[in-house]
Amino acid sequence: MKEALQTRILAVALAVATLGVCVLAGINLWQESNFESPTDGPIWWVESDGGLRAERVPIDSPGYRAGIRTGDILLAIDDIPTPRVAPLEREIYRSGVFSKVTYTIMRPLPGALRVNEPARFPVQVILEPANRSMAQGSRLIALVYLSIGLYVLFRRWTAPKSTHFYVFCLVSFVLYAFRPTYEPGVFDRVIYWFNQVATALQPALFLHFAVSFSVGAGRAATRSQTRLRRWAMASLLYVPGAMLLGLMVWATLRWSATEVLAHRLDQIGVGYLALYYVIAAIVFRSRYVGAESPLERQQLKWLTRGTLLAVCPFTLLYAIPYMSDLVVPGLLRQLALLSLVLLPLTFSWAIVRYRLMDVDLIFKRGMTYTLATAALAGIYFLLVGTASEAVHARFPGFGFWGPVVAIIVVGLSFDPLRRIIQGRLDRVLDQKSFDYRETLIDFGRSLNSQTDLRALVDSIVERLPQTLLVTRVAVFLAAESDGRVSPNEATDEGRNFELAASHGLSNV
Repeated sequence: MKEALQTRILAVALAVATLGVCVLAGINLWQESNFESPTDGPIWWVESDGGLRAERVPIDSPGYRAGIRTGDILLAIDDIPTPRVAPLEREIYRSGVFSKVTYTIMRPLPGALRVNEPARFPVQVILEPANRSMAQGSRLIALVYLSIGLYVLFRRWTAPKSTHFYVFCLVSFVLYAFRPTYEPGVFDRVIYWFNQVATALQPALFLHFAVSFSVGAGRAATRSQTRLRRWAMASLLYVPGAMLLGLMVWATLRWSATEVLAHRLDQIGVGYLALYYVIAAIVFRSRYVGAESPLERQQLKWLTRGTLLAVCPFTLLYAIPYMSDLVVPGLLRQLALLSLVLLPLTFSWAIVRYRLMDVDLIFKRGMTYTLATAALAGIYFLLVGTASEAVHARFPGFGFWGPVVAIIVVGLSFDPLRRIIQGRLDRVLDQKSFDYRETLIDFGRSLNSQTDLRALVDSIVERLPQTLLVTRVAVFLAAESDGRVSPNEATDEGRNFELAASHGLSNV
């Protein structure tokens, strides 16, 4: 009764939280759609002596076209001094999109000319709407997270870690869907702080999921480890995120609001996110290597693959360049962010646990057909195309049948090439797994060729868990009845069956 009440309370809480964040995300999207943020590039202005220094000026930005270059000092905008970024942003938002504003620029002279006063001149900048492509891509990721989380929750409410996974997806939705517009108002501040809380919470939830996912009943309930101790150890994972959130609150309330400070806090947040992702990938990999259960190995294999495919592009193309102040093309940054979609996709397969081997085969065959198609396309354009041009040049009358023959050759070559690539992928991706058909045929051949009964039984017990992903196997052999039945024996119409071999039956 108590457990049922807790389940209802949890379901209501999750429903209210989901409805609330969806409403806030919808209002945030409507607000952003009806408000265009003006920008001058955006140029990265940082506080310096005398004004704001242009640390980075994107090419083809409004400021660059107006003549602003890296190292220039901004003294005022429309004769209003700009010692910090806040007055600059206030005047930009007051002016609006496509308005013309006057920047008063001071350009430091070269070393040989520093005896003179630095050059000061006005610059006419036409403000343009801010590019929101990254924000829309981020919202796409958020929608994928929420959709997959809801699917797993409704499909397998009682599955282990399904609730934890949904909370992770819900917090990820807040992280990627809530985009502050920096328009003055209370609602925008609420969106901003929800996003900051999600930034601190999401990596910790992910690492907690990685640490606790493969801890089954046997491992999680060891005699030396109590529930309180496990809770305390899991709570430690959330301490860095709480410290990061506290640092942001302290910086907002106590420290001077500068662009350098805001940038450093953003770098710390991205570094914290990437570090926890990398640690989670290491945890999944180590658990996969040490897993003994076939089902657990299959789950951890997909968790490891999905984490690596998402974490590596995000860390290499987004996190490290951002923390190092390196410039990365916008397309690569968008691809790095979109790679995070692989996390909920692979995790949902591992949690639902239905037909994991079919998913494995779909993944392999998808890669096989993609590589085979790409290889044949390359062969066609490089070899067949060249050969057809040569034949057409030497034998003009063969022009119509040349492409027809080329298409036939490509079609006949597809299936052999597909088999070769599929065999290579099977050996590269998982050396211990085989195709269903080949495994069963090989298993049947080994059974037919085996004459020793004891070796045959041991082979059955060893191969069945690997082939069919079963966790428990028992083989009984008929024994002569002497009127007594032992605990390891079964009876059927007066006949006794003795347990000859087993797998996964520790209580026998």
